[in-house]
Amino acid sequence: MPTTPPSRAVGAPSRTPLRRSRHLLALTAVALPLVALAPVPAGVPAPAAASDPAEVPAPQVVTVVDGMTVRIGVTSAVRVSDALADLGVARAPLDRVEPDLLAPIDGPTTVRITRVELVDEQVAVTLPHATVRIEDPTLLRGYRRIERTGRDGAQVDTDLVLTVAGEEEARLTVASEIVRPAVDHVERVGTRMLPTDTVWDALARCEASGRWDAVRTIDGRVAYLGGLQFDPRTWEAFRPDDLPSDPSTATREQQIAVAELVLARQGWGAWPDCSERLGLR
Repeated sequence: MPTTPPSRAVGAPSRTPLRRSRHLLALTAVALPLVALAPVPAGVPAPAAASDPAEVPAPQVVTVVDGMTVRIGVTSAVRVSDALADLGVARAPLDRVEPDLLAPIDGPTTVRITRVELVDEQVAVTLPHATVRIEDPTLLRGYRRIERTGRDGAQVDTDLVLTVAGEEEARLTVASEIVRPAVDHVERVGTRMLPTDTVWDALARCEASGRWDAVRTIDGRVAYLGGLQFDPRTWEAFRPDDLPSDPSTATREQQIAVAELVLARQGWGAWPDCSERLGLR
């Protein structure tokens, strides 16, 4: 039976775009927060009526800048909206036009169009599994037993994405579907100590299966020595002159004496994995 409530740790989800589809006009209640349509300026005067019905406004040169495309034409239109239609410039409902569509054409005019699209995007979301650790007094301290291997889950989000001139300006998740739930990784961590046990004995069991003369090599090179798996450089830096130069030949008590010096300087992080398993940090 656990002596304390299980601890549960879980990471943050990660998201991967899958596909997009375009909305020509999707001004729903959900999409409205994304759309920043420029308001019609107050007080824009209506074009003055011609005093003579036969009078026709003088043609004006209108330059339309549409992204990397520039179109120059001559039109007798009296408003920007009419000039765009007269010049055959197509405009989608969400596109931003400067000056405003109701602005008058009363001289050479440059009109800039910024293309705006509202698309929905399917996004794959990885739901990281949690790691649940249960303290178990039936297991010796320093040992752990995996009861269930964890597995990440999967979710598909539907995002509405507002793009302005090809760049994403705003995003809103409108739907989510879990296609595979995450499964917690569950392990039991021993808390039982022998009557004559110390925390150093528990640490030695975790680091070196309780062998104080252990030698571990990596790629043929001696990497860690002794019951507390000292790095040779760490041992050399902290050992008193009267102790052996090889920690695996030192006694348990001598290794613990050096470990106390390391602990005072570096903390339990000097033994990162096992100190965490033992709940020392």
